[in-house]
Amino acid sequence: MNVEPEVPSSAEGTAADFVRLWAEAVVRQAQRSREANRRSEVDDRMYERNDGPALMGAINEETLRDNWRTAWAEEQTLIWAAHQLERWQARLAKERGLKAPQQNESLRLIRNALEHLDELDLDEGWAVLPEGLTPKQAKRMAISSLPDNMLSLNRPIQTKVLDPELVTTEALNVVAAVQDVLNDLALQHFLDLQRGK
Repeated sequence: MNVEPEVPSSAEGTAADFVRLWAEAVVRQAQRSREANRRSEVDDRMYERNDGPALMGAINEETLRDNWRTAWAEEQTLIWAAHQLERWQARLAKERGLKAPQQNESLRLIRNALEHLDELDLDEGWAVLPEGLTPKQAKRMAISSLPDNMLSLNRPIQTKVLDPELVTTEALNVVAAVQDVLNDLALQHFLDLQRGK
């Protein structure tokens, strides 16, 4: 028997469901990001030392490139999931007549820089502001808010603002900030079950 999930009856309920959806996604994605970064670090070390699987040819430059692509994609997905969580957290606050919580500034900076990555000059493993931009254009690209106005492309999303582990930590901090909402949802679900809903 297929049971359709219960659709919330209000905008508040829908927003709360999306807060939970994105909080769970951030937790899952944080784990994937950590695993991808660990794999990349371990393989890099073995390759540099010509040790273990690298000695046998199992870790080669293509393995390192695969790891780099995977880690970049996992971290960027984590950042976007955390952004969606923040947006739905703000919508839930609006539906409840509350002030929206402040965005995580570190994640905002890196997310905005990544959003305009394809518009930047790419030079020897760095994304940098193109020359000749007006201050307004440079500010819109957000990379101007990062130290030295640049973003490393050689490692997964890494700047002086955020290293890979800090990206994960900051995203999980967003989840921690909505813990009360998640607890309220669990309590409401329990009460609904008690009432036979």
